[in-house]
Amino acid sequence: MSNKEIVWNDKLDSVWNKTYLSLDNNVHKTITQREEYRKSMIKNDSSLTNDEKKFLLDELLKIYDFYKIGDNSVEKQRCDNCQNWYQATQYCEFCIRKYLKNNFRNWTSGNEEIDKLIQECQQKTVSPQCVIEWINYYQFEDIEHLTEGGCATIYTATWKVGSYDKWNSEKQILERFGREKVILKRLNNSNSSNVHWFQEVMLSFTIDNTSQLLVVFYGLTKDPSTNDYMLVLLRYDDDLRHFLKNNYHSLTLIKKYRIIYDITRCLKKIHEQNIMHGDLHSGNILYSAYTSQWCISDLGLSGPIDKPFNSIYGNLPYIAPEVYCGQTYTPKSDIYSVGILMWEVITGETPYGEHEHDTDLAFAIVSGYRPTIYENIPLEYATLMKQCWDANPGNRPDTIVLEEKMRSLIKSLYEEMDKQRKQSKNLKTKIKNFFKSSSTKNEDKQIIKNTQSKENKGNEIYEIQTSKVYTFNFLIQPRNSTDEEQQAFDSSQFDFEISEEMEQQYLKSIGNG
Repeated sequence: MSNKEIVWNDKLDSVWNKTYLSLDNNVHKTITQREEYRKSMIKNDSSLTNDEKKFLLDELLKIYDFYKIGDNSVEKQRCDNCQNWYQATQYCEFCIRKYLKNNFRNWTSGNEEIDKLIQECQQKTVSPQCVIEWINYYQFEDIEHLTEGGCATIYTATWKVGSYDKWNSEKQILERFGREKVILKRLNNSNSSNVHWFQEVMLSFTIDNTSQLLVVFYGLTKDPSTNDYMLVLLRYDDDLRHFLKNNYHSLTLIKKYRIIYDITRCLKKIHEQNIMHGDLHSGNILYSAYTSQWCISDLGLSGPIDKPFNSIYGNLPYIAPEVYCGQTYTPKSDIYSVGILMWEVITGETPYGEHEHDTDLAFAIVSGYRPTIYENIPLEYATLMKQCWDANPGNRPDTIVLEEKMRSLIKSLYEEMDKQRKQSKNLKTKIKNFFKSSSTKNEDKQIIKNTQSKENKGNEIYEIQTSKVYTFNFLIQPRNSTDEEQQAFDSSQFDFEISEEMEQQYLKSIGNG
């Protein structure tokens, strides 16, 4: 088997993850030390063929070239061509930037602000695969409508020449991938004078110039028939909601945990820039089979430009309860959304799928209603999930804590699997029994023991819900439910202990007060 025929699969993904999870930042303190440690693990893995080792080592080299640039611990080398001191291994980042700068005169978007933004991005390029560019609309063919988003229209297309792929140091040029399938995201109202769409473009291009954690953007184009600008993205294979619907029963526990871990890493990158996502749900979590990674998309600054003042924009099940009550959206509101995603991934079900997305459901969420925690959900995971969707934002973990806890859960799973292999016992049975016993030891009274599965729910609403504008403003304090209230929720009775004041506020919110 040649290296070209190798693609990401479960085996390679597992080896790759274990090399990362076994890193100890107290021991492997520099980027070079981490790279060398992971290289050594791959080279010494007896389960890999030589071609598989070469594939993983090449991938490792690509990734660490991104991270080396700008890191003071990385040794610099003098470029024979441009005489600058560069840090990447496979190319000189300064030669790439010089090549792009010399090409400035050969393109323009017709908009000075956009030209300036793209030029600035190109002069910070860290890899041949991470170049932002202005792309002539006529470079695309086979353009087909895919779907409507909350603030954009999505199309699939074929880019005739494709994105930049590698640096040819001999010819001193960037070479392209060739014909490539991409996504075109039409930014509604971008032909007007509002700056909302430009903010999304700027965030998309600048928040992650390594293209390792967020969706991969190639650049910007403009539809000459409408004058609307369109973001050009890597074409992903699926969103999380459809992926779970089609693949849930084949997902292992490790794969489910990896989904949440990837989401958490992406969100951490966003929060590090002092930005909140504001509309996190399973429809804008995208999967690439080529890279075997999950990414967050739609940094659209939460909603259309014409949404009413004091209104809420989002996908109702994922909106934090404090937002329904008129409180300011914070990073901890994003964490609440992750909690709902954790439940969705571990169960494969649509959150509140048996309920309409209306005032009744929003009020129930504010009053403490959460999705049912089935008894076969591992205890540690369920506990973390509950922390994320706690009614009090202050009780929710931040992305740093959440990432570390998910990393620990995945690492413990791999360790358990390795232990079982060494003992030559039935792996699947042992892991099943291990987590079954863990969940039955649950002493947290808030975790409801319920073995009902989605196959037993005859009235579940399977329609994929999208984000939209809501005008809720409940003048009450969000709270967590009691065990009895949650059980009432689970049986669809909605029989809260509701005070007269709460009832009046609810009636007022729906216009009957």
